[in-house]
Amino acid sequence: MASVNPVSEQLSILLSCYLDGALVDGEIDVVVAALESDLGAVAEFRRLKESRRAIRLLPVLDVPLHLQPDGHLSEELSAFLDGQLSTTEIPIVTDHLVTCDDCRYELAELDRSRTAIRALPGLEPPVFLSVEPEKSKKRKALRAAVFIASGAAAVTLAFALAPFSSTTEPASVTITDLDARHAAVASVPAVQVGSP
Repeated sequence: MASVNPVSEQLSILLSCYLDGALVDGEIDVVVAALESDLGAVAEFRRLKESRRAIRLLPVLDVPLHLQPDGHLSEELSAFLDGQLSTTEIPIVTDHLVTCDDCRYELAELDRSRTAIRALPGLEPPVFLSVEPEKSKKRKALRAAVFIASGAAAVTLAFALAPFSSTTEPASVTITDLDARHAAVASVPAVQVGSP
């Protein structure tokens, strides 16, 4: 029968190491024997397990720059050069730059790179990619002229070929022919007006 005994500090450390998966064979035997025979060890094991679960559920927060003693600034240096840091971040970054040679060197390298890129000559786009307003207007006017000319040519061709058509008289169609072709068929017998 299992008994409830206070858990020793050494057993508590072994239980924690067991949860970490950091025990060797002899230590595993000690933990298994304690969990089988001691309700205090079982309670301590459950408490440690719940504590670890609660810690895993905590949100991951970014450590502020001023709390990182060995942290180097990377993204902040670029934002510092661009003037995009908030007013609270600027003193933190400048204080860090006073004490960190690596970050000062990286900041100088970033600044030199930006200066070199800005010093590059501007490139003109190839002629076929450039769109000038005058050429664009000329192209639109040319397209409109071609469209109008082709329409006029089609109309002229139609009038020129009209005398050579095979029929000289248009086909005669009477109203009764059209009425017979397109007459609606009543699905209900017609009712005469006035009859009961």
